[in-house]
Amino acid sequence: MQVTISANGKNIKAEISEEQAKILGLVEDKPKTGYESLGTGETYYLVDVDDEITTMKYDSRLDRDCYDVGNYYSDKVIAENNARADRLLRQLRQWQALNDEPVNKRDLIQLIFTIGYDYKKDDAGNDAGLYAYSYHRPVSFGEIHFSTRDKVKEAINVFKDELTWYFTEYQRRLDETMQ
Repeated sequence: MQVTISANGKNIKAEISEEQAKILGLVEDKPKTGYESLGTGETYYLVDVDDEITTMKYDSRLDRDCYDVGNYYSDKVIAENNARADRLLRQLRQWQALNDEPVNKRDLIQLIFTIGYDYKKDDAGNDAGLYAYSYHRPVSFGEIHFSTRDKVKEAINVFKDELTWYFTEYQRRLDETMQ
C-alpha cells in the first residue's frame, strides 16, 4: 500500500504492508464475511461438483475464475454452509419438477405457493416453524414455487430437517448474527 509520510515539514512516499497500515491506524479492520479474495499462496475453499469442500492455494487464473463465479470462500464453514444450502435448493427444484405441475409466475390470477418459516410463536402459543403460504405477486428471487398448498406440505415433509436447518441455523456470512 502506497502512503505519504510527513516528517519535519517534508513528505515522502513509502510502500507499507496492509498489516503495517492497520497497526498505524490508517486502515480500519473490516469484519470478515468469508468471501474475501485472498493473495497468492493463501488458502481458500471451493465447492466441487460432488458438494465436497476442496482446499486450494491461490496461485493461478483458475482461482480468479472461481472467485468470479462465486465459488470461492475464505472460510471453510461458510463454504460448507453454502454447499448445503445450494444442494437443498437444487433438490427442492428437482422435487418440484418431478412431483408437481408447472407454475406460471406471470399468471396474475393463479396463486403461487412456497415455503415459509415463522420465527415466533403465534397468539395461540403454536411453535414457530415451517409452513406453506401463497400470494399472487411479486415473485421473489430464489424461491421454489408449487402449484398447491398440499404440494408445499409434501415438500416440507420430505425436506423438513434440511429446511429447518436452513431457516434456523444457516449462516450465510461470518459477520451475520444468528439471533
